[in-house]
Amino acid sequence: MTRSTSSLDDSPVTGESVPVVKTVGDTVYAGSINTDGTLRIQVDKAAADNTIARIIHMVEEAEGSKAPTARFIDRFSRYYTPRRGGGLCPGRPRAALAAGSSMASVALQGHRPAADRLPVRAGAERPAAITSAISAGTRRGLLIKGGAALETIGSVKTVAFDKTGTLTAGKPRVTDTIGLTMDRSDVLRLAAAVESGSSHPLAKAITDAAAREQVTVPSATDAQALPGKGASATVEGRALSVTSPRHAATLADLSADAQRQIAAFEEQGRTTVVLLDGSTPLGLMAIRDEPREDAKVALAQLHDLGVNTVMLTGDNARTGQAIGRDLGMNVRAELLPEDKLKVIAQLKADGGVAMVGDGINDAPALAQSDVGIAMGGGTDVALETADAALLRERVTGVVDLVRLSRATMTNIKWNIAFALGLKLIFLITTLLGYTNLWMAILADTGATAIVTANALRLLRWKGTTGTPKASAPAPTLAQGV
Repeated sequence: MTRSTSSLDDSPVTGESVPVVKTVGDTVYAGSINTDGTLRIQVDKAAADNTIARIIHMVEEAEGSKAPTARFIDRFSRYYTPRRGGGLCPGRPRAALAAGSSMASVALQGHRPAADRLPVRAGAERPAAITSAISAGTRRGLLIKGGAALETIGSVKTVAFDKTGTLTAGKPRVTDTIGLTMDRSDVLRLAAAVESGSSHPLAKAITDAAAREQVTVPSATDAQALPGKGASATVEGRALSVTSPRHAATLADLSADAQRQIAAFEEQGRTTVVLLDGSTPLGLMAIRDEPREDAKVALAQLHDLGVNTVMLTGDNARTGQAIGRDLGMNVRAELLPEDKLKVIAQLKADGGVAMVGDGINDAPALAQSDVGIAMGGGTDVALETADAALLRERVTGVVDLVRLSRATMTNIKWNIAFALGLKLIFLITTLLGYTNLWMAILADTGATAIVTANALRLLRWKGTTGTPKASAPAPTLAQGV
C-alpha cells in the first residue's frame, strides 16, 4: 500500500505498456519499477506470498503438469536407458540389454535363419535431422532447447502472443503531435525541453521523437517532476508544463476540438499529454507502444500456415483492443498471470498451443503451453522457462520456427520411409533366398549414410522473408475463448 504519489512501471508483472499512477491507498505489485516521485510502501504480505513468489510457484506447477504420454516416456526411459555415464543402474536397463543379447544369440544359431540376414541398425533418421535443424535455426537467431520443442511447434493449432515487448517493442513512441496555438515542430521542441531531464518512459518517448526529427531543443531551468501529473520547467522565459489531460483540465480551459482529439487518441489506446504555457494550451502529443514492424506480416503468414493467433495481455482493455484492431486479431486483455494460465488450458483443449512472451508475468503461460517461446530481450525468468527463444526479437521468427519444424518432420518421415522400404525389400528377397547377411549389412550401412546426408540438407535451411498475400486477413479466434 502506498503513502504518497508516483508513476510505476508495472509492465514486468501485468504487461501495462505505460506507467500507472499510484497514490495513497493503491496496491503496489512486487516487481514494479518506480519511475518518478518518492513512495512509502506498507508491506502487507509475506515474501512467500508476494506477486513474484506466486508467479514462480505457478511456473513450477505448470512445468510439473506434463501430458500422460510424456510421463509414460519418462518412466519407460528410467528402466530402458543406461544411466550414470553409460553404466547400469541396478535392476533397470539390464532387462532390456538381456533381451537384446538373447535375440542376438538366437540369430547366430542354426543354418542361415531368416533373422541373420536382416539389417539390425536403425535410428539414424531422427537425430541427424533434429541436430541439423537446431543448428540451422541457431544460425538464424532461433534458439531451440531440444528436439521435442522442435517437433511440437510445427503441429500447434494456436499461437498465443503477449503484447508488451512481444507484439510491440515495449517502448512508448510519439505517434502524433498537434499544435493548438503554434506549429507542431515548436510543440515537440518545447515539450522535449521540459522533459529533457526526466527518466520517465513517456518523457523518454518525447525526447527520442525530438532526436529523430533532429529538432534543436532549448535549455530548461527550474525543471521538476509532478508525480502522477507530469513535469514542469522554465524554457525561453516561459513557465511550461507537460501534463496529463486530467491535470491540464484543472489548470486551463481545453477547447471542444482539443477534448474531441484527446478522446479520439484515447479510443486508439494512445496516452495523451498536453503542453501548457501557464494556463494556455499550446499543443497535444499522443504516445503509444506501437506494434513491431513485422508483427502484422508475421500474423498473416501464420494464418497462411493454418495457425490461429490470439493476444493475451495484462494491459488495459482499451489499449489492448486498439493494438488488436491494428493487427487484425482478437484480444484477451487485463489478464493476470493466473488468468493467462486458464486461457492456455482452454486453448489446449482444441489442439496444440504455443505461447510467445517476454515478461515475468508470461512465465507460467510459457511453461503451461505445449511450446513456450521467449523474445531474446525478455526477462531471465521467461528465457529460462521457454523451450525456444527468438534472439533477433522479430515476430516473424515464430513463423520460421513453425516452418523449420515442418521441414524437419517432413525430412524425418522421408528418411523413415526410405529406411523401412529398404528393409522391407531385403526382408522379401531374403525370404526368397536372393540376398544374404552381408548384402543386408551393406545395404543398411548405405541407407544410414543416405538418410544422414538427407538430414544434413537441413543445414542449408534459410527461413523465409516473403510477404504474405495482401488479401489474406490475419486469423482470429472466437471472442469467447
